[in-house]
Amino acid sequence: MYNLLIVDDEPLICEGIRSKIIRMDRPDIGRIRIAHDGREAVGMIHDAAPHIILTDIKMPQMDGITLLRSVAQTHPDIKFLILSGFGDYEYVREAFKYGVFDYLLKPVSYADLSDQLGHVIGRLEPPAAEPTHHVSGFAKPAAARHKPEEGPSVIELAKTYIQQHYRHNLQLAEVANRYSMNYSYFSSLFKKETGMTFTAFLTKIRMEEACRLLRDPTQRVKEIAESVGYDNAHHFSRAFKNVYSYSPNQFRSEIFIE
Repeated sequence: MYNLLIVDDEPLICEGIRSKIIRMDRPDIGRIRIAHDGREAVGMIHDAAPHIILTDIKMPQMDGITLLRSVAQTHPDIKFLILSGFGDYEYVREAFKYGVFDYLLKPVSYADLSDQLGHVIGRLEPPAAEPTHHVSGFAKPAAARHKPEEGPSVIELAKTYIQQHYRHNLQLAEVANRYSMNYSYFSSLFKKETGMTFTAFLTKIRMEEACRLLRDPTQRVKEIAESVGYDNAHHFSRAFKNVYSYSPNQFRSEIFIE
């Protein structure tokens, strides 16, 4: 099986790409590892043993071009796919000078990623057979004896992002796009893993913070509404009442003021 290394300084991008590859369910793809800059990627080369590296161009510490140059000298058999933005054409052109296989435009679509992985795998030599471990007369691949390393899931990262940015006008499409995930698939996966829709989870986070702020009688309802992501006190009050059956002022007077 072919091992992959994804390199990008944005964890959400890395997890989105890894999630897409996992969904492809390709039997010829083995370990998928993640690094968040070129230096980290170089340090992982021996252990991760990647056959394919998907790397962003612009990163701190060591950018994608420098990573490509460094790895091409020591591991010329590794194939590179570059992740680029709309304004990165000059960098992409330079990358081709160092033998990059091709590039993918961000945000990376499932179809483009699948096509490019198919093309690059078709150009690779068959991987060496993995060492086997004999148990009760049966041979098992060495990889089967160990659970693969797993980072936080895409949805766990999305929940953290919502908890950090609930004050803004968050939209499902925006968060899905951060993971380079299809809008509908992300919505379905979010509900499956949390038991709540994206909107319900966002509202829950906002209302919990609103309850905390309402304990302070010096804060006006309008100010609290803005603090938790509502541009209109009326919309906030309506949402609050839908959740708690009290308006914010009723909640404050009947629950917290003795």
